[in-house]
Amino acid sequence: MAVLMRRGSRASLWGRGGLNTIQYLEDQAARAERLAKRITDTLTIEKLLTFADERRREIDLIAARYRRTQSA
Repeated sequence: MAVLMRRGSRASLWGRGGLNTIQYLEDQAARAERLAKRITDTLTIEKLLTFADERRREIDLIAARYRRTQSA
């Protein structure tokens, strides 16, 4: 079960910084997608979008792990 931390903490519902990790990964994915829209080099665009997809998959894994611990 998630440990509730101090009020206002991003980790309050996810415990041990899980939400901080999710926020960091989301920020990284969004940043990569924004950069990909600004450049014209096809290979770099492809790498940035792949990076963003990988970060979003990591978010999904963390969220699934959290849901499993909550239902156990």
